[in-house]
Amino acid sequence: MLCLAVGLLLGGQAVAGLAQDAAPSTNATINLIRLMVKKGLITQTEADGLISEANDEAMQARKATAAAPTAVPADGAQPGDVRAVYVPQNVRNEIREQVKQEVIAQAKSEHWAEPNALPEWLDRISWYGDVRVRDESWYYSRKNSPDFINYAALNQTGPYDINSITQGVTPPILNSTQNRLNMLRLQAHIGMKIKLGDTVTAGVRIGSGNDNNPVSTTQTLGGGLVKKNLWLDQAWIRWQPNAYYSVTAGRMPSPFLQTDLIFSPELNFDGVIGHGEFPFNDDIGAFVTAGAIPIQYTSNTSNNTPTQAFSNQKADNGDKWLWAAQVGFKWNFASDATWKAALAYYFFNGMQGQLSAPCAIYTGINYCSTDSTAPQYMQWGNTVFLLRDIIPNPSSPTNYAQPQFVGLSYNYHVADLTNKVDFKVGETPIEIQAEYERNMAYHARDAFDRYANGLGQPVNNYQGSATSGTNGPYKSGPVGWLVRGIIGTPQPMALNEWNIALGYKYLQPDATLDGLTDQNFHLGGTNAKGFILTADYGIAPRTWLSARYFGAKQVYGPPFTLDVVQFEISTKF
Repeated sequence: MLCLAVGLLLGGQAVAGLAQDAAPSTNATINLIRLMVKKGLITQTEADGLISEANDEAMQARKATAAAPTAVPADGAQPGDVRAVYVPQNVRNEIREQVKQEVIAQAKSEHWAEPNALPEWLDRISWYGDVRVRDESWYYSRKNSPDFINYAALNQTGPYDINSITQGVTPPILNSTQNRLNMLRLQAHIGMKIKLGDTVTAGVRIGSGNDNNPVSTTQTLGGGLVKKNLWLDQAWIRWQPNAYYSVTAGRMPSPFLQTDLIFSPELNFDGVIGHGEFPFNDDIGAFVTAGAIPIQYTSNTSNNTPTQAFSNQKADNGDKWLWAAQVGFKWNFASDATWKAALAYYFFNGMQGQLSAPCAIYTGINYCSTDSTAPQYMQWGNTVFLLRDIIPNPSSPTNYAQPQFVGLSYNYHVADLTNKVDFKVGETPIEIQAEYERNMAYHARDAFDRYANGLGQPVNNYQGSATSGTNGPYKSGPVGWLVRGIIGTPQPMALNEWNIALGYKYLQPDATLDGLTDQNFHLGGTNAKGFILTADYGIAPRTWLSARYFGAKQVYGPPFTLDVVQFEISTKF
């Protein structure tokens, strides 16, 4: 009790203030009990009981002392001497340091001891970002075919009049022969997370980028030294009622367990995503992720498109969505060894293009009935066909304008199995990745049998032909897979941390949507296969150098081989 009293009395003015409310007693125990009442440690009723017991014990002690013969204290003290308890210096230092730390922590949390204290709401905001500068080169094989039509550019700048080909006006053509060397490129992001309460968090991030494509925020430098673009890259709100369940709405990072086979690592998802964790024990747990993701609406201003159409001729509801669900598990099967596996189904609804009703472009209208079924963003690889069934001009039935868009020949319902195994050999981390996917909606003949009179036939993915001006047989496929091994720290964030990775990727033309794939491998899209070799080395805290090689060529069709080489310096903060 005396030790406790010494500790409390070291509180200084706070204890003195509390003691002033009651007259001091000659009994130290009674004074201590009163102080405990003031501190709220016990109630007044409990204090009264303790004081009564203390008085009774004191009375009994006095009677016993009076009845007993006087004894000489062992320490030689005489009647009337006052004893003082000695507290060692190291104990006093420890008590003082503990009180000091508690006071400092309280001062920081309540901002009452900081000069120019910041507002409380700033404590709920955290900032983060990254910057990457890259030197990039593209090396094309001399054996590549020179005549690949860029159907993505045709849709973006179109419609393109295919009749003008006979007049020597070519459609957009991909570069497949001329190297592009030492292009300096930049990527930068800055974002913040805001804690809005115990269960709600929001996030906003802006990023660089040449354009508003969904798969890359890389910005090419140069261009006359003009200022560079910034885009709203992420904006989301997450409600998480407990540690195991969450719902996120807005534009957010990928919530799925994945590699870079189907989706670009930089791809963000719009929509609403729910996620749940189900731990079975310390070593095994399951998870579920599901979401509704809008890909494309008929029009952002549906009352105004097509511009020349009357109200009853406006485009009908042709919205395109991705409905996604993934179920997986995590197993810590040994010390420093983890296996993650997930089965996903990505149901892209409404992506298949539709042939228009007979369309009288010669009358001066600028639309046909199914123009809205053209994809808003493509790269290359997917099988496409001409969307418009254009009626010949009666005044010139053999030579008339045929402005066209292209649409996707197939639906895309992708089943995907992803595996990641992490372990260590000695102190060196190793990760093995394996992913396999298949488009369950792919049936090759569907691209030829949908419409009569030869309409809706694919215009790409034909094999080369020995006869000039003719195509070989049509060839596509629904399968993609990837394997990769990573030795070292996957993300170097400290000096001398490193990794080396080697992988092989294979994507048939209609395995998945070409518009959402990684833009580094074969410069994006599908119908590509080849090796990926990368290496990272940390040169300072949160800063590292990278070297990357993507060697890819077409799976089917005329030859198109492309090597991409990148050297980078990156930092995160």
